[in-house]
Amino acid sequence: MPQHLSSTTSNEYTISSVVNNQTSTANEMTVVEYKRIGEGAFGTVVEAKLKYTSHNNNTSTITTTTTTTTTDSENQWLGPFAIKRVPVQTEYKSRELEILREVNHPNIVSLRFYFEKESSNPKDKTIYQNLVMECLPSNLQNEIKYYKQSKYTIPYPHMKAYTFQLARAMLYLHGFGISHRDIKPSNILVDPATVTLKICDFGSAKKLEPNQESVSYICSRYYRAPELIIGCTRYTPKIDIWGLGCVVAEMFLGKPLFQGQEPELQLKEITKLLGPPGNSFFFNNNENYRGNMYSTKTFTCKIDQRFKQVFSNSPPDAIDLLLKILVYSPEQRASPREVLVHPFFHELKSKDFYVYPRGSNKPIKLDLFNFSPLELKLLGPYKDELLSSI
Repeated sequence: MPQHLSSTTSNEYTISSVVNNQTSTANEMTVVEYKRIGEGAFGTVVEAKLKYTSHNNNTSTITTTTTTTTTDSENQWLGPFAIKRVPVQTEYKSRELEILREVNHPNIVSLRFYFEKESSNPKDKTIYQNLVMECLPSNLQNEIKYYKQSKYTIPYPHMKAYTFQLARAMLYLHGFGISHRDIKPSNILVDPATVTLKICDFGSAKKLEPNQESVSYICSRYYRAPELIIGCTRYTPKIDIWGLGCVVAEMFLGKPLFQGQEPELQLKEITKLLGPPGNSFFFNNNENYRGNMYSTKTFTCKIDQRFKQVFSNSPPDAIDLLLKILVYSPEQRASPREVLVHPFFHELKSKDFYVYPRGSNKPIKLDLFNFSPLELKLLGPYKDELLSSI
């Protein structure tokens, strides 16, 4: 898992060809990196600002992560941005750029610029791709940790708003056949001041084609869908829905729901909540699986009662949502549109619904139902149910 840092650095340089993702034009720009905010196997993430050099005549307009609009004029700094740096010579690098250039959604982090740069280390001649993306002040992992340290959970209105936005992003991604393949709290950016959520880090994302094989050793362990655990290679974007369920559960519990100490023990942890998987699950997802099936049930009550025991402090509609998401069979697992119309979110439709941002005594309204024509098309027959009573 990436380590989230906040070490202060200062590094200024000029790049002759920085591509603006909105216009596809390339210009010379100055970059100032001033804080390292993430590091992992993929590379590093730094917070930075950019500006066009004085001899450019570029005057296009982009929107920053704040509510103001910044003009790309000469001598004006743009940002803040998060720059993700990954080696060029990898398959994942090209796939991430391709996907980020294709997607455009309010709950998915947006790519603003990109460029290539050789390592500043004279002993390292590696060429790095730099993805310049919008920057939000926090992520869901930090929010969960903040409230847990205060001996609380994230407020229910915030949970509902965050989960709705996450499901909405999945509706959009899955409509393109894109699976994120690493849904977890640290890959979900949030702005606590506006209760806004955006999925980030598409380094593992892939457009899944029907009957095309993909690696099963994907997704961070605690959030890995059961079909991946047993080695399924022809999976669907429903693996992201499992991750969504794990994220929702973590918001309620203040800790990861399934904490297997090693990959093969992750399934054992899942059986403690769902009971043992049926034989059809193994046959349908990997008939060659020869690992432990954990066929002995570890509790005596029914599965819905087991959920109520584990989520004893959670409201009934939240437990019902989790029961529909945390399901062994991908075919029976709720789809993004089925998640969006669940009663757990009915409160969001009320004209009296508002949230208090963390640390504020002034409530704010959220615009959560500004669906695009494409999203409405993807909702299909669920559109009327979702938009009723708004």
